[in-house]
Amino acid sequence: MGNKTKAFKKFASSGKLKDTIKSRRKHQQSRKRFEDKVSQRAKQRGAPKADDAGPDGEDEAAEDEEDERESRRVGAGSALWGNLEGDAEGSDLEELDEEDEEDEDEDEEEGDEDEGDLAADEKAMEKAMKDLAKKDPEFFKYLQENDRDLLEFGGESKGKGKVEDDEDIDMEDEEEDEEDEMEDEDEDEAEAEAAPQRTSVTGKMLRQWQEGMLRQHSVRSLRKTLLAFRTAAHMNEEDTNEGSGSYTKYTIDSPQIFNKLVVTALKFTPVVVAHHLPYKTLPTGRLKLLQPKKPNPSLNRLVLSHFSTLLHFMKSLPSTPSSVGASEDAGGLLLTAVNESTKMLPWVMGARKHLRAYLKVLLELWSSASDSVRIASFLAIRKMFVAGEEGVKELCLRNTYRSLLRPLRNTTAHTLPSINLMKNTAAELYQLAPAQAYQQAFTFIRMLAVHLRGVVRGSTSGKAGENQEAFKAVYNWQYVHCIDFWSQVLAGACSAEAQQAAAGAESPLKPLIYPLVQIALGVVRLLPSSRYFPLRFHILHAVIRLVSRTGTYIPLSPFLLEILDSNEFARSNPRKSTLKPLDFEYVIRAPQAYSKTRVFQEGLGEELVFLLGEYHACISTNIAFPEITLPVILTIRRHLKKGTAGSPKVQNSLKTLVEKLEATRTWVETKRRNVSFAPRDRSEVSRFCEGVKVESTPVGTWMKLQRKVREQRRREVERALREEREQPEDDEDDE
Repeated sequence: MGNKTKAFKKFASSGKLKDTIKSRRKHQQSRKRFEDKVSQRAKQRGAPKADDAGPDGEDEAAEDEEDERESRRVGAGSALWGNLEGDAEGSDLEELDEEDEEDEDEDEEEGDEDEGDLAADEKAMEKAMKDLAKKDPEFFKYLQENDRDLLEFGGESKGKGKVEDDEDIDMEDEEEDEEDEMEDEDEDEAEAEAAPQRTSVTGKMLRQWQEGMLRQHSVRSLRKTLLAFRTAAHMNEEDTNEGSGSYTKYTIDSPQIFNKLVVTALKFTPVVVAHHLPYKTLPTGRLKLLQPKKPNPSLNRLVLSHFSTLLHFMKSLPSTPSSVGASEDAGGLLLTAVNESTKMLPWVMGARKHLRAYLKVLLELWSSASDSVRIASFLAIRKMFVAGEEGVKELCLRNTYRSLLRPLRNTTAHTLPSINLMKNTAAELYQLAPAQAYQQAFTFIRMLAVHLRGVVRGSTSGKAGENQEAFKAVYNWQYVHCIDFWSQVLAGACSAEAQQAAAGAESPLKPLIYPLVQIALGVVRLLPSSRYFPLRFHILHAVIRLVSRTGTYIPLSPFLLEILDSNEFARSNPRKSTLKPLDFEYVIRAPQAYSKTRVFQEGLGEELVFLLGEYHACISTNIAFPEITLPVILTIRRHLKKGTAGSPKVQNSLKTLVEKLEATRTWVETKRRNVSFAPRDRSEVSRFCEGVKVESTPVGTWMKLQRKVREQRRREVERALREEREQPEDDEDDE
């Protein structure tokens, strides 16, 4: 007797081995008694044996065959008890492979009866392919590019495929007969059944499965393909006694077969399942399963088992090009797996456990993989969000924001593009359903307020060490990104375009603008140190976005003009330095070496002028623009006159800004002369300059040019950063 496998030990320790052997012996005894009775009656009546009898004998033989088939199920089930204990995912496929054997045989017998008219079959298949081209053009295009022979019907190819399929079925029946002939009364035979002989997957075998799935929508071929796919998904676990060697009967010896098998399982499975379990997409985006003509409960378990294997496969592939062992093929397989996994959503939306696991995998890829995989993962999350019910939507929103928080702490010039991509996609998800997003947004914005309140209370405690630690809870990249993210969400949901799409209705998220602005301005007021001016710029950028998109008036000029009153602009001749200009896009705190230097002063002045121009351009069509800008113009002129406006370069920029503001004041006053309504008429006031674009105003035209210059400079910086990232790789290749 060979060494006992882990699966058999679990099966034996469960106490069911003796019961299984006892039931088999009992069945054999009852079967023997039945055969003795039949032979005895035949001798008494002088009739032939049951095998050669007439209608009665045929009925008894049919019952005998049914008992034998039931016995076969019991025998096969005992071999799988160990797998059920060890790996439910694998056992489902093995159990379904034998449980539906009888149904598949009946389907094939019915198919054999209908093979009389080959021409009718060809027409039916051509019609099915036309329907496939309409329903799933992506899959049809894939077949045209990779397996065009599968789309050709009739003649020699069809007959050959049928003969090979019949031969495959006959071979499988012979293997089952051999297993039935084995004696299973002791532990050695039960262990042999628990570890069946494994078969190597070949191109010819895979081709037969593809033909069966495409032409006949065969569940048998699908099940074999998924068994082999599970082997591929667990190949790296072969040596741990937890992979494909313990649970499947297939092996994969070729990388080409591996890739083709994976793509076949991913692309063919939705097509076959949709044929047996059809569905439709409702106008709201929800997915509804239709009542199938022939119910097949085992197919549902087969789908869920395959989906679990698919999730394991997605987690096992490298997600980034820099990962150890990553390759272009692996990245392509991961991208294909993510894209094809969304097609399985109609049949797994009711399985909340599988949806949670799927969402966890997608969010992990969305927050750490390459850009192409990030986008594909977000599209999958978006489809799940649209198709799901209220509980699924809440699950997606809450976990998406939590996944966004983790990478925000590590913000550098290399990670910022990926972070911006995550913020943009997550903001789009929140804007899809503002009513459902309100509760989540309210909760998370309140958390920001609680953190800020804790810092304010800590700053009044009087202990220097505690004050420094308290500031770190707010003055960090994560907090800044959170304010910027929620400004994106509210700006997109409460914009004029969003209101037009909602038939003029106010967005449910609009009441959250006020608390978010209060939090943002509280952060700006918290620490007036000039070294944290870059953080102030980031916060004010987010608030200006709200002003521009929602039309909400927020007084921001005082927080910008405070910079001119700081020590950095106290003297017109700051100390010279050889430091490089500081890029405020990637810092929230200036290094100590930049303090009171000319390069830092010029950087602050340039950013100050841009933000003042951007803010006033947003409100340049407001009827009260002349009154709003008057204090700003007077303050800037006073600093220019006193000589506390910085270096000559900064002074020239401020003079240009004042000129544009004066020109815009004159432009608005000219338009105000023709109005015939009083300031108390709010409806007429809001319609002032309605339809006039911001770019048509003097300050708006000037800022449009400034944005182009700024974007061009940003592209040059990003190109230099890409070259810097690629340079070490080139040096390693040279070595």
